[in-house]
Amino acid sequence: MSTPQQPAKPMQALEITAGLAGRRFGLCGFDAGEIQRISTALAGTRSLVMAFDERLLSESAQVCDATVIRLPGLSPEGLRAAAASHTPVLLTGPSQAFLEGVGAAYSWPRDFMSEPWSNAELLVRLFRLLGPTGSPHPAATRQSAGQPVVLLADDDLELIALVDVTLRNDGIVCRAANDGLTALRMAREIVPDLIMLDIKMPRMDGFEVLETVRRDPSLETLPVILLTGCDDPTDVARGSELQADGYLGKPVSPNVLLNRVKRLLASHTRNDRRWVRALPGAGGANGTAGKRWILTTASYIGTGEQA
Repeated sequence: MSTPQQPAKPMQALEITAGLAGRRFGLCGFDAGEIQRISTALAGTRSLVMAFDERLLSESAQVCDATVIRLPGLSPEGLRAAAASHTPVLLTGPSQAFLEGVGAAYSWPRDFMSEPWSNAELLVRLFRLLGPTGSPHPAATRQSAGQPVVLLADDDLELIALVDVTLRNDGIVCRAANDGLTALRMAREIVPDLIMLDIKMPRMDGFEVLETVRRDPSLETLPVILLTGCDDPTDVARGSELQADGYLGKPVSPNVLLNRVKRLLASHTRNDRRWVRALPGAGGANGTAGKRWILTTASYIGTGEQA
């Protein structure tokens, strides 16, 4: 008797894996065990899974390609926020809930999946929800081609003003966010050249943002500086574990901050995107040449100003 052969892995499975690679999925209404199950199901696709409280649903959708929502886990207010979102939604729940039209289930989700569901069904439905791209989600376009862009996330308005003036006076664009979730959304939209994160922020702290950045294929190579108001060795250790590229304690000296930023812009080793200062006499009037930056690659390092 011959031994039955295992069927070859269908090409459709490879297409689904490629189509989900690099995508960002928000989860809402699931318990810890269900979140772990979904994360495990998506682990082989290199996609990013983020769980959100329903109070942040309308904003968290801005950093996700799609949202998976468990219908029984949301309040009426949460359902209204989900229905108003422009992000594709996959709704899950008992069949009876859909049959009864709970939360106007037929009118606003892109798709819905009855419980119990299998991991394979989840992958197929997410693939159909987003469409067969066949390639990772493209990185966002960088905001500025003529000036370095630094994203600062901090809820201290005085510090934001200080950093903005310090960087702007040196020809560097500073974009600010006052909480971690907004910082994550802005990072995805503008893809800055460097990120500065306060460790203690509302909604998502600096460590949570940094961990998400390092797992995101479109952001993982960006240099990140952590800011803190206390000299806690555990903060330094945690930042090192998450591959932070710098660490500054508050209050921050403008000169120290500027030198640290310039050094990372000019010599960061995580990618080949380099910003160097224009050489003296390279053009400009009234000293403006000293504030100009040139975007180049790693092979040209050494031509810029030393921090």
